[in-house]
Amino acid sequence: MSAQEARGKLDELSAELDHLSRELLKVEQELEPVDDTYQAFVNDFEVGLWQRSQDDDKFKLPSAEMRKRLAHKEMPPELLGRHRGLTLRRERGMQRIRAVARQVDAQRSILSALKSELEASR
Repeated sequence: MSAQEARGKLDELSAELDHLSRELLKVEQELEPVDDTYQAFVNDFEVGLWQRSQDDDKFKLPSAEMRKRLAHKEMPPELLGRHRGLTLRRERGMQRIRAVARQVDAQRSILSALKSELEASR
């Protein structure tokens, strides 16, 4: 690989990173109000379970994981689906950004090696 090819690849990766970061920002902005509503529902649901455990001696507060599952069961499907969808989109976006960043590091290493090779040959 030549230095020009490595620089060209870095330019492509830079453009992709820019695009991915803009898309991730959009997802984060969409997720914020949905996540607030989701967290409020889960919190209210857990407070209700806690209150029930205080009022009814026979009722034991379920584990944290079970409380979350029970909250999901009672949650409006639109809210749960929207939250899951946006959360998964965010995670996929972050994974892709990490993958592209690793490619950028590889291209930088190639450029550095080419530079060292050029300096050594002078």
